[in-house]
Amino acid sequence: MFKYLRTIGIVAISVFMVASCSGPGEIHEYSVNDLEFSLEGPLFAGPNSGQAEISIDLAEALGEAYVDGMRISDARLTSATVTPNDSLGFANINAFIVSFASDNEDVSMQEAAVKNPLDEGATEASLNVAPEAELGEIMEEGKVYVVLDADLAEDYWDGNRDFKLNFTLELTIK
Repeated sequence: MFKYLRTIGIVAISVFMVASCSGPGEIHEYSVNDLEFSLEGPLFAGPNSGQAEISIDLAEALGEAYVDGMRISDARLTSATVTPNDSLGFANINAFIVSFASDNEDVSMQEAAVKNPLDEGATEASLNVAPEAELGEIMEEGKVYVVLDADLAEDYWDGNRDFKLNFTLELTIK
């Protein structure tokens, strides 16, 4: 019995040492451009959300650098920019928030970028990213929901509001 426990202990310590010495991983940039959001009217003053779905195929994203068994161990948003996709521009928009979520109920939605207030007369909004937003578990799922919240200054009854989002992630791959 003692010999059996000793063997298990040695194996467990070996596995722990290999896992802890695996290094920080390789960092790769992953960009999404012109992700479209339509906020369906009627819209009311305050936050209004639009949602888009993206799929992260690691083999496609890494190309020849991909090796079977690679996975996303961490992901951080490095930049996010919102542009209007309708003739209204940013009229009556106070702020934007970008969040990420997955189908995994054990992983919380993460707010990753915000712009509040918007610069007056701006034609695009460069959002301030939250460096502490840990998106790795969300990105690892493969299917990711991107949520754009637009804070309206007043009600808008005349249809939808449309925006495009460009963002870049820094993926740590192991």
